[in-house]
Amino acid sequence: MATDPDRPCPHENFDAYVAVNRLTASDTDPTVVGYSAGIKVHCRDCGEPFRWTGVPAGVSPRRPMCSIDETELHAPLRPASADPDFGMGLPGFAVSFQGGN
Repeated sequence: MATDPDRPCPHENFDAYVAVNRLTASDTDPTVVGYSAGIKVHCRDCGEPFRWTGVPAGVSPRRPMCSIDETELHAPLRPASADPDFGMGLPGFAVSFQGGN
């Protein structure tokens, strides 16, 4: 598609990049204690990254969160055969912003 520099991109075509990570107990203990997917979406035509909305910044084994710049979703996941509490013992962090002085 030819891009017209005088008009904004209509964002009609997309690429999604997904990286699934195995989370281990430690650098020296290869026991898998959880899984996480990192998901990024870009416009295929202009390359603009998309931002995740309504998702707090951080990493958690309990709920989806996003990167500080909101361009990568960090989503915990588990095999369908795993117990529902699989990976829940992992630590996480959250980033919050408080306006004001």
